Amino acid sequence: MNVLLVLPPNQPRSGGNITYSTRIKKGLAPHKIDIEIQSLDSVQLHHYEKADIVHVFNAFRTGRFVLPIVKELEKPMILTITGTDINEYMTKEETREETYQVVEYASQIIQLTQTSRQQLIDLVPSGGAKSVVVNLGIDLPKRNEKTRADFGFQDGEFVFLLPAGIRPVKNPLAAYEPLRRVHGRYPAVRFAVAGPAMDQTLFSEFEKKMDSTEWAIYLGEVDHQDMPALLAAADVILNTSKSEGLSHALLEGMFLGKPVLASRVPGNVDLIEDGVNGFLYSNEDEFAEKAIWYIEDSQLRHQLAAAGQQWVKDRYSVQREIETIKKIYEEVMSREYSFKGE
Repeated sequence: MNVLLVLPPNQPRSGGNITYSTRIKKGLAPHKIDIEIQSLDSVQLHHYEKADIVHVFNAFRTGRFVLPIVKELEKPMILTITGTDINEYMTKEETREETYQVVEYASQIIQLTQTSRQQLIDLVPSGGAKSVVVNLGIDLPKRNEKTRADFGFQDGEFVFLLPAGIRPVKNPLAAYEPLRRVHGRYPAVRFAVAGPAMDQTLFSEFEKKMDSTEWAIYLGEVDHQDMPALLAAADVILNTSKSEGLSHALLEGMFLGKPVLASRVPGNVDLIEDGVNGFLYSNEDEFAEKAIWYIEDSQLRHQLAAAGQQWVKDRYSVQREIETIKKIYEEVMSREYSFKGE
């Protein structure tokens, strides 16, 4: 079976989409399912023609451009729907219709959380019958020998790390002001951001802020092979997104036993139970308060980190993820052959 997996354009080398698609490709190769990974800005007609199934990631940013091609070629399409699809593109008048068309055409819809699936059903009741939740797996590379010093962190510093691309939906400057206040009280606090510049307007503002102070550091895009060492070097992993499907960075940090602090948005709420396996925040004051709790109470920090690690290990298995996606591909192919045979 040949599957073409089309990602949104301008993919960073180490982002969640690349991590997700590469893991699926690797996991399904032994099952004689060959996956071709292309971003929207690199995919060519011959890739579509070769594919038995086209699997798109993100309905609006990718699927609306792929839709006329798969219709013309009469190819089945699987959609992995994202947080921005559900929370933004399906609710805004100017993007709703095109996003709905992708949802309606899709043979199967993969979602990352039960909340997302319920939101889809509320918006498009007919989507429920062809949607399924597939928990992400975690397949981190083996940790290399890099240390805190290799990332510019000094002994005695308390590092809050945000692994995220610099783009509006990731809201990277949301942590800046509350951490500035926390740094004023605890001078050892550092704010580090690792991720590619994906929006030049925002990046200009972001770069100016980060360069204006000694307690904030921008690491640029970090190779995925270095991510386990970087996550291990940090004290707390952040997610400041305005909208989230399910964050690979949070999952990976929790898997490695790191405490997390994340925005209270769908996706993050599905992963984190506030005060049980991590912390959620709704505003700058709550962010600062919970950041200080982490700094001041090492027992609480270790307790939430251990609970988060167990939570992720219990629920997010690569083997289950691969088995479920394999079943989805096989069922879609079976329906396709049945349809063409009629």
